Amino acid sequence: MGKAYCALLRGVNVNGVVIKMDALRAAFAEMGFSGIKTVLATGNVVFTDETGAPEAELKRRVEAELSARFDYDAHVFLRDEAELARLLARAKEFPKPEGCHLYALFAESDEVAAGLPGLFASLTQLPGEALALRGKDALWSVPKGGTTDSAFGSRILGSRKYKSAVTSRNVNTLGKIVGAMR
Repeated sequence: MGKAYCALLRGVNVNGVVIKMDALRAAFAEMGFSGIKTVLATGNVVFTDETGAPEAELKRRVEAELSARFDYDAHVFLRDEAELARLLARAKEFPKPEGCHLYALFAESDEVAAGLPGLFASLTQLPGEALALRGKDALWSVPKGGTTDSAFGSRILGSRKYKSAVTSRNVNTLGKIVGAMR
């Protein structure tokens, strides 16, 4: 029995990078994965790996294949079902002020994640904006429509420095991903 993962792709179907979900599913099938589902059209691919390969090896393989196949610089964040379910459970306990959205932030490494609270604290926050680290992931509330107006949001989601290091998903999307994995 294999292990289920979600590949969270950074930068799909934005800024001119257009990938059809059927093509994405086909790419994962050709890589030998099973149980492939895409969730929304924002680069969320649920799949099962039967090989037992280390996660770092899977990540490198998926990034190389997607980069070559779709001619873009693929950045993939892999999480297993247990990790995503824990983050979703914590999100339900996270205070979300009225008029705010709640996002899950996925970091490339523990080191990147550990730097997020310091970066957040060093910048001016919008009303209702908050951040809480949860392992190598974080929860971030931000006023609706303010993800790129936020100093923190523009830094981590709009800067080349963090392009391969952090991606985000609305917590509602996270719930759909976890549902698709079950």
